[in-house]
Amino acid sequence: MSKGSARMSRVGEVRRKQQRGIRTRLALLEAAGRVFARMEYDKAKLKDISDDAGISLGSLYFHFGNKDDVAAAVLDVQQERMTEVLSAVVEETEGTSLERLLDLLEGMAELIAGDALVQAGIRLLTSLPDELKDRGYGYYDEWQRVTATLVGEGVEDGSVTSGIPAHELAEVVNETFVGAQVLSGMLDGWQTLPGRVRRARPRLEQLLAP
Repeated sequence: MSKGSARMSRVGEVRRKQQRGIRTRLALLEAAGRVFARMEYDKAKLKDISDDAGISLGSLYFHFGNKDDVAAAVLDVQQERMTEVLSAVVEETEGTSLERLLDLLEGMAELIAGDALVQAGIRLLTSLPDELKDRGYGYYDEWQRVTATLVGEGVEDGSVTSGIPAHELAEVVNETFVGAQVLSGMLDGWQTLPGRVRRARPRLEQLLAP
């Protein structure tokens, strides 16, 4: 084998190891989501996560130093995926600001209903130590900022009423969504959240439109 071929072979092996590492890390996070859904954070053990994933405890420690590291990684993935939905709506140029805002609610509902890691992040916020809760709530600040921005833009483009202060309308939108999220989470693990949000859409349009 030539030196060039040997070098390419080593590069290929490194890439395969990196890909295996990424898959292992994701499998551990998905297992953590299932474990945190079954038991309180304080009671969950790293061995519970490794057993659920079918991956050795040693491999888990290679990726995460302790349980807080696992929880922080779950929260990071949750925020990344939710931010992707927010960014897609913010960057969208078609439709009025009101339409984009209501599309955002539906898109977020679909994500929560279908993504186990996002669900795990939401569950964790109720049982984490305070220092980790602060990390998890960062997304909600961004959510509120985006909804307030879309309401304000809607007032400017005429798709949202100017008869009610924009910040009050944004609060109503957020409270409506969070209320549906909490109720659906309690009753059926968020499976009915998309339907609840779709049913609320005409009522929100009536409230927000001029």
